[in-house]
Amino acid sequence: MSRYCFVSLLMLASSPLFAQDNGVRDYVVRTSILSYAQQVNPTPVWLSTFSAESRPVYFTNSSGMAILSNPSSVVSAYDATSTRYNTSNFYALKSDRYKFISHINGFNKGEVFSVGYDTGINTQKLNMSNAFFMGYTKTFSLAESALLNFSFGGWFGGGIHESPCVDSYGRQYSCQTLTAWQDYSPNYPKSLSFLDLKFVWLFN
Repeated sequence: MSRYCFVSLLMLASSPLFAQDNGVRDYVVRTSILSYAQQVNPTPVWLSTFSAESRPVYFTNSSGMAILSNPSSVVSAYDATSTRYNTSNFYALKSDRYKFISHINGFNKGEVFSVGYDTGINTQKLNMSNAFFMGYTKTFSLAESALLNFSFGGWFGGGIHESPCVDSYGRQYSCQTLTAWQDYSPNYPKSLSFLDLKFVWLFN
């Protein structure tokens, strides 16, 4: 008789240190639990996330959290006439951005290694270095009808650097608001990580 897993029936501990890539996070946990409960291996290597960007509406870090918008023009906070200034060239990607997360079956049923890569952002005024994703998921048997799943992962790297706009007098401004650069203090989101511990009942 087939066995069915009810992952959300009882959760002893789920500690999302940060809310990183929830879709990928939940998917790999479900795959690990089903693999262990049914004693079958999924495809040896599979891809759960892939994206390519050439003209993003806004820029995000590796975890998908917004860094900056990608405006074609902006209005200076100092300009009462609301004159718009073209900034499209400042944030045009010099090369397309690619990001992926893939998963590899481990040595035992229910064991999954996750790896990923983000090529980063390369524009005239905004740069983000490349980043790597590493994760591990493992399902253990506690009793005949009870499992414990342990999972963690996170992005490493992805440092962000923003450059000012400079006028003909050498004064520096934020290209996003055209306000003084010295008054501009962005709070960039950090690449995120997670740690989960889940208790699962099995029913026949």
